[in-house]
Amino acid sequence: MKVRFAPSPTGNVHIGNMRVAIFNWLFARHHGGEFILRIEDTDLERSTAEAIDKMKSAMHWLGLNYDGEPLYQTARRPAHAAAVQKMLAAGVAYQRDAQSPVVLRIGKELFAPNFVGEPRDAATIDYQNGVLTANSTTIFHTVISPKSGEEFITPVNWDTLTAPRFLLADGEEIDALPTREKCGAATVPLAEILAGKIVALKFRRRYVFFDDLVLGRCEKPLDSIRDFAMARSDGSPIFHLANVADDIFQGVTHILRGNDHVENTFRHLFLFQALGATPPIYGHFPMIVNQSGKPYSKRDGDAYVGDFQTQGFLPDALFNFLALCGWAPGDDREIMTRAEMVKAFSLDRVSKAAAQFDRAKLNWMNQQYLMKLPDGDFIAALKGEAAKNGFATELHDDNWWQVLAATQRERLEKIGDFIPRCRYFFAGDFAFDQKAVRKNLQNNTGLRVLADLAEIFRTLPEWEIAPLAAAVHLYAEKNPDAPLSLNLVAQPLRVACTGAAVSPGIGETLFLLGREEVIKRIERALKEQS
Repeated sequence: MKVRFAPSPTGNVHIGNMRVAIFNWLFARHHGGEFILRIEDTDLERSTAEAIDKMKSAMHWLGLNYDGEPLYQTARRPAHAAAVQKMLAAGVAYQRDAQSPVVLRIGKELFAPNFVGEPRDAATIDYQNGVLTANSTTIFHTVISPKSGEEFITPVNWDTLTAPRFLLADGEEIDALPTREKCGAATVPLAEILAGKIVALKFRRRYVFFDDLVLGRCEKPLDSIRDFAMARSDGSPIFHLANVADDIFQGVTHILRGNDHVENTFRHLFLFQALGATPPIYGHFPMIVNQSGKPYSKRDGDAYVGDFQTQGFLPDALFNFLALCGWAPGDDREIMTRAEMVKAFSLDRVSKAAAQFDRAKLNWMNQQYLMKLPDGDFIAALKGEAAKNGFATELHDDNWWQVLAATQRERLEKIGDFIPRCRYFFAGDFAFDQKAVRKNLQNNTGLRVLADLAEIFRTLPEWEIAPLAAAVHLYAEKNPDAPLSLNLVAQPLRVACTGAAVSPGIGETLFLLGREEVIKRIERALKEQS
């Protein structure tokens, strides 16, 4: 069993694309198969080296290891050109002139019973308006918009119609096949051949079908599938040809991709037939959508893998979250290891419905992963975030970092929250929360508390968490206006030292700031509020 992730890197990596890669990876690892990477870089203007590096970097960060070396589609251009020539020689493709693309003909030569069904439904195409023309391969229905004057042409291949009959304006119904025989290579008006207007086409409808591992039976009317371009006039392959030719070359057994590719799959079945290969098994995943049910995009918030990496989300948390976007293990588990996900993964547990992106759930999930990080890894992550924001991490010893980490272990949803929450531990140039100032410092009690505590702190023998917390409690019990509530003592001190009414425990906060900085900040607050 072999699956592939085949991105066309043109910029930042969308989480929807990476979720497809995760599902493929889980499927391969669950079944002991191969997970390969193919870089579909035929769009030379957009598939830059930078875009490809971003894709590979995102996969590496998320731990999506692939088997073997990646295949770059541009390296297969000679093989793609050979495939085009093969189809032209077999008469299943055509090119009108040297400036035109090479087109796959949806004709009876490609109708195989494993994907084209027998005639089933009675169908009618209304031709009351417009003009009908035809040649020996195609009927063209041309309608001109009365508003814009724009011309719309709808082709139908003769071969896709079973037992076709024309309904004429005078009510007569005739077999259409003799009319086809009268049409030559040139396109001619059908009214001239029949000496009368055609108002409808009746036929027995056949369907193109495939059995999808997620969606179940998918089918589409054969007569609605048009000839399509597969190579440009210069011979370079269009997505459809390169995609199918390389799946054949690489021996891909299962194609698992987003359900925005369902329409492509109907076309690709004919390409596999034209190239003499059996189509793989398909599975199409639901899209990730926003709160309104529309495809999730950058307009809705962070949408690229790099966004979440920059904000300090953990790769295991994002992997876990994306794996559960459209798939469930069959029980109430949400936090799962890679091994647990590999063991539980099954395509019959993938939902057919779109998966709504839930940022609150991602934040919660990342917080759970942060709380489980080993102390050393958690501290290393905090140091990295501090350094990224320009703060020197070597100014503090291991014990200081361990205390700080303990205060944040259960508070942070992501590492990117660390500096916004704790910047005052690294720099004293913070702005005061004016609401907290009015409540805690703009009164005689608050200012007196600060002045008294400054004197106590200058002579406190031990600058450690327990003695600091005890000193604050003792002052609250025995100050000149005793007893004061702890809140009336700790809150003015907290606001003076951090600028806000919320911080870790007062003992930890004072210890982390250090004696000199605490006294300096108290004096600043007294000066500004006096």
